[in-house]
Amino acid sequence: MNTLDFLTLPLLACLLLIVVHCQFGLHVIARNVIFVDLALAQCAALGATVAFMQGHMPGTLGAYAWSLGLAWAGALALSLIRFAPKTIPHEALVGVMYVASSAGGVLLIDSAPQGAEHLKQMLTGSILTVTPDEVLKAALIYTPIIGLLHLATRRGWMHGHGGRAWLADLLFYAAFGVVVTSSVAMAGVLLVFSFLIIPALCGTLLSRHHGGQWAWGIGLGGTASLGGLLLSLWADTSPGATLVTVFAVVLLLVMVLPRLVMSTTTRHHAATLGRRTLSAAVVVSLVWLTVQPRADQPLLDAAEKALPSLQALYMRPVERQALDESQAYVNRYAKALDQLTEREQTSRWMGTDDDDTVRRIASFQQSYNEMIKGEQFVMKETRARARERLRWPLVGVLAASLLGLWLWRRKLTSSK
Repeated sequence: MNTLDFLTLPLLACLLLIVVHCQFGLHVIARNVIFVDLALAQCAALGATVAFMQGHMPGTLGAYAWSLGLAWAGALALSLIRFAPKTIPHEALVGVMYVASSAGGVLLIDSAPQGAEHLKQMLTGSILTVTPDEVLKAALIYTPIIGLLHLATRRGWMHGHGGRAWLADLLFYAAFGVVVTSSVAMAGVLLVFSFLIIPALCGTLLSRHHGGQWAWGIGLGGTASLGGLLLSLWADTSPGATLVTVFAVVLLLVMVLPRLVMSTTTRHHAATLGRRTLSAAVVVSLVWLTVQPRADQPLLDAAEKALPSLQALYMRPVERQALDESQAYVNRYAKALDQLTEREQTSRWMGTDDDDTVRRIASFQQSYNEMIKGEQFVMKETRARARERLRWPLVGVLAASLLGLWLWRRKLTSSK
């Protein structure tokens, strides 16, 4: 299976989530209850945790019922916030709901086996392993909700006073609870919040009309999703955390780039600052390599990861061979470790192996971890010894560069 085939379903799930959450996000921003999604998502996660403690497997009807029930309870509480004293900010009450739900989940999961794994699952989700059935069910749930929300927005049903306003809030948060319950199961609390707020903020920055804001949010959200999924595969990082980071970077670019484009002077200053920052980083890295060649070298490590051929400039062939062999062993051990970890998780969830087998699996995992650390130590020591030979040539290069810079500045000063 190639990369495109592997990412098709996760990308489709991301687009589906962005379409519905961006629509809700625009309303959330307009209502100034930014963290309502986190609160409802955490209520749904608390329901999933209660279901987990009751023995309901993730994805089952029992787990969904518990999540939806707690999400609707949170929706009812959120709709009643409008009757709170005016001296209390509504956002503060939303934050209290989020904190209380989070604390309840931690208390429940604290003593459960594989509790930490369940908590991580609730936070970051498993968007890469989403199934066609999950996407289809979510699409069937989201489609009528999107249509009704769009109709309510056009006809002004979201505005009103007294009991009508409370009913509108209750229905809005209840529909939001249905969406969040399905979303958290696929993407996790953190990614769902990113899907809700960041595309909507980008749309708000780039357009003044609701339709344009929604379109911009979907377009930029889809682009960020594709970039985040590709980066997660390339860097072998958590897909949920990587997607959240990429979404944050996209928002930063949307905030900064228009201002840079509008001002030539600003672009010039930014380019000058960028060149000076990069130059300073290179100089500091070279000085650090000269003073401590065996210490960590972040900039050189990043450059070598992007361009592995740089190692040929200072490594001997035998050192390159040792690095390649150690890396091959690390890859082999890591693959075996992943297989053992997957079997252990399946065993703990499904009970397919007895306790002795699980303990042997844990022993093998520890052995593979130690072997990986050993090979990584060999790689680090090989690089350190090779870099140590660069110390004196670098001293000469830095001294000549500083002398040339001093003579050049002196010539400029004398010519004035």
